[in-house]
Amino acid sequence: MDNDKLLKNVNLCYLPLAKLQEWLKENNLWEKNFTETKKQWKQELKSNFSSFFIDAELLIIEKDIILLQVADENVREYLTKTYQIQEQTICQKLFGENKHLILLTEQQWQETKEKVKEKQENCFVLLKDEESIKSNLTKWLEKNN
Repeated sequence: MDNDKLLKNVNLCYLPLAKLQEWLKENNLWEKNFTETKKQWKQELKSNFSSFFIDAELLIIEKDIILLQVADENVREYLTKTYQIQEQTICQKLFGENKHLILLTEQQWQETKEKVKEKQENCFVLLKDEESIKSNLTKWLEKNN
């Protein structure tokens, strides 16, 4: 499952953990080493005046998708509610382009590493540009009419 396929599973701002787990397996992302990228991410956060992502830990990056771990649902909710496209400056500085951000709680990350539970649980997706947001919103509205 490539990145485009993964994003097709995004319903407005949610992504089922089962689809995320499938994507991680198919792209062999469990085996990749992101240590250096994580160091750069932390350094960029320290040097950047924006503290928006300070409570988020970089887990995985694959093409235009970044997985971030947050402590709990409260932090995830806060970041999702206050996120704006302007917050992409860190991604721009580090990677030279905007990224789709997927927010998982610590518990969801552990579950994804093991086996996704029966109940349908979602992680949050912060889309990288206004065009993606409009496109997903349009699809969602068409589906629900």
